[in-house]
Amino acid sequence: MINVPCEIDGFVFDAALDRYLLPLAPGQNERYRPPDGDLSHLGYWTGPQEQGWVFDWRKLAANWSLGSYAWGDRGLMWLAEMPGEQPPVVVDPEEVAQQLLEGMTFEPLELGLAPRPLEHAPDSIGLVGAPVWMWVTNAGPTTWGPIEESATVGGITVTVTAEVGSVTWDMGDGTTVTCETPGDAYRPSLGVRPSPSCGHTYTQTSADQPGTAYAVTATATWTATWTASIGVDGTLEPPRPATTAHVRIGERQVIETG
Repeated sequence: MINVPCEIDGFVFDAALDRYLLPLAPGQNERYRPPDGDLSHLGYWTGPQEQGWVFDWRKLAANWSLGSYAWGDRGLMWLAEMPGEQPPVVVDPEEVAQQLLEGMTFEPLELGLAPRPLEHAPDSIGLVGAPVWMWVTNAGPTTWGPIEESATVGGITVTVTAEVGSVTWDMGDGTTVTCETPGDAYRPSLGVRPSPSCGHTYTQTSADQPGTAYAVTATATWTATWTASIGVDGTLEPPRPATTAHVRIGERQVIETG
């Protein structure tokens, strides 16, 4: 078994490369400047001419107790970075979090409405003064959350969590309704009653609206937070997908008989 010294005649042992290295530049921190001409034909210069270091490398064949050494294989090689002096990885946790957020999927909401939207029932019509129910029909991880993604960069683990905090319903008549839940789905058996979670009442017909229908737009307000394993955290601005449906509102006709 050979005892491997750390340094022999200026050659320093590099365990990762399993050989001794001696930079051909005069100083450890000085870039090697090759002489005029292209060195690629020599077989050891594999990087840009103005970058990297060229090393004389050798492998130890044997040593003796009196301190004598015999070299085995040897040659020249080019390295982009000085062994053991690679620049430290600088990690910006917020930048990593932003990249995680951009990789998440935020799908638009599908809207449930009573009266039914014209996109699903062209003959549907609601009445002035009657409660309108609104809800989200496809609440799930990509439409409501929560979504959680993590990544480890430079030994730092960053986790991003995103979820919908509320939905803003623009009812098309100049009013908005903010609901913090997906809402309750309407069933005919419920009769005429207000929604317990997300509803509206129109006071005017939609006769003067384009297509004689109110455009109802629901915008999901996502919130996103991030934490890093080094004890820092923050918030991000996720997208706010919006979906529009149309409802027609009429007026109850009273027929008098004499």
